[in-house]
Amino acid sequence: MSLGRRDFLIATGTAVVGLVGGSLNGGCAQARAPVSKNQVPGFYRFSLGQFQLTVVSDGTFAFPAEVLWPEATKAERDAVLVSDFQPTDMSTLQVNVLVVNTGDQLVLIDAGSRGKMQPTAGRLLQNLASAEIKPEDIDTILITHAHPDHLWGVANASDTERTFPNAEYVIGEAELNFWMQPQHPLASDAFWGGIYRQNMKTIAAIKDRIQTVKPDGEVVPGITAIATPGHTPGHTSVQIASGSNQLLCTADVVGNRAVAFHHPDWRGGFDLDLDQGAKTRRTFLDRCAGEKVMVSTYHLPFPGVGHVVRTGTAFSWLPTDWRWEGVSPT
Repeated sequence: MSLGRRDFLIATGTAVVGLVGGSLNGGCAQARAPVSKNQVPGFYRFSLGQFQLTVVSDGTFAFPAEVLWPEATKAERDAVLVSDFQPTDMSTLQVNVLVVNTGDQLVLIDAGSRGKMQPTAGRLLQNLASAEIKPEDIDTILITHAHPDHLWGVANASDTERTFPNAEYVIGEAELNFWMQPQHPLASDAFWGGIYRQNMKTIAAIKDRIQTVKPDGEVVPGITAIATPGHTPGHTSVQIASGSNQLLCTADVVGNRAVAFHHPDWRGGFDLDLDQGAKTRRTFLDRCAGEKVMVSTYHLPFPGVGHVVRTGTAFSWLPTDWRWEGVSPT
C-alpha cells in the first residue's frame, strides 16, 4: 500500500504542522518557549595543511565612526557605511583571536583584553573553554602590537596573575622598544597616556617570559612575523604556512569590511603614523589579492576568514563559506 505525503511525513516523524494546516497534537496550542539570550559558542575551526586553526571570539567593541576615520567627511563616511548596511554612528569591531595548533606547538595570536577595554569584549576564556582549549596548554603567544584588545588579556584585572601560566610571549623587537623607551612621548597624552601606563603594568606581568622577533623572523616553525608598521611602530602581521598551504593574518592592518577595502587610503584614527598606516594597508591588501591567499582578520565579522579581491583601484572582502566538515588536518 502506498503512503500519501502526509502519511509518509507522520510515519517518518516529520512535523506537518503548517504544511497541511493541521496539528499533530489534536489541535492543542503549543507551550510558549522561553526567550533565551544565549548565543552559540564563539569559535570556528578549519585546517591549513597539517595545522588546525581555531578562531576564538573575545567579543566586540565599538567606537564612533568619526573617531575611527576622523579625516573623512561625515557624508563620505555615511555613504560607504550605508552602502554596506552598517550603522553610521557607531562602528562595531569583532575581536577574533586565532589559535594555531601546529602539532608541536599551540600558539595564540594576540590575547584579547580580558574585559579591561569595553565590557562587550572579554569572552576569550569562556570561548576557549567551549573550544576545549585550556589556558595552561598554550605554549606561545604572539602579540602583534601593544594595544589593549591585543595585549591586556595576558593578565588578570590587577595584573598579578598570568592568564596563560605556561606560555612564552613573542613581540616584535621594534614594538617592544617603542613602548619601553624612557620618557615615553605618549605618557602625557590625554588619550594614549592611560594606555601607555596600563601597558607598562601588563608587560611587567610577563616580562620574564618575553622574547622579541625581527621582521621575517620565525615565531615557531610555520609561523613568521611580517612587519606592517603604521598602526604602531612595530605592528606585526603573521604568515602561517603548512606545506604549500598559506594564510596571512592581518592584525590591525584592516578594521572594517567596507572602509578598509573600498578606501584603503583613508587614514585611521588609531594609527600612530597616519601616512605609514595607509601605505601599509594598501601594500598588504595588494599582496593578499595578488597571491590569492586565505586571510584571517582580527576585527572583521566573525570568524573573519576570507579573501581579498581587487576592485578597480581598491579592494573588496569575500568571506569564506562556513564549513561544518574538514576540521582535521589532512
